[in-house]
Amino acid sequence: MIPDITKAHKILDAARADQKLDRIAYQILENHHLEAELFLIGIQPGGTQMAAMLATKIMSVSNKQVHLYDLFIDKPQPSTATTVLSGSDISLTGKPVIIVDDVGNTGRTLFYALYPLYEQMPKSIHIAVLVDRMHKAYPIKADFVGFPLATTINEHVIVQFEHGKVEGAYLF
Repeated sequence: MIPDITKAHKILDAARADQKLDRIAYQILENHHLEAELFLIGIQPGGTQMAAMLATKIMSVSNKQVHLYDLFIDKPQPSTATTVLSGSDISLTGKPVIIVDDVGNTGRTLFYALYPLYEQMPKSIHIAVLVDRMHKAYPIKADFVGFPLATTINEHVIVQFEHGKVEGAYLF
């Protein structure tokens, strides 16, 4: 259920979100400047859309080959459901992987997102989030953060997408 955004505080508008995504794309490029290709894995649904936007931005300013994959994880119950990586027949061994999500909070979703990668032995795994709430309960820290935000445990953040772009991020 999507909360009523008319009752929320807009913390990022479309223009600022786009600037944050530009910066994340450049940070990814700076961090992986020696790599010929990158593997972006977006956590459905918001991370998938963000990964696609980041791939477009990266390819517009570099000649790197960017591969996009989706990861489905049951966010409310990640330990009891199967985590599914699209293109699971691909090998990520020795490859640079960036896991992308729209909002980072406790680290639980990102912790379980690592599960399908543990046998593959990627060269590196980094995490990119647009908004990081900083309420870590798991030892997972995002490497590329667009907007760090101190919130109370009772507050929520939602990133709203329209036509494949970020319309805004909202604090409830």
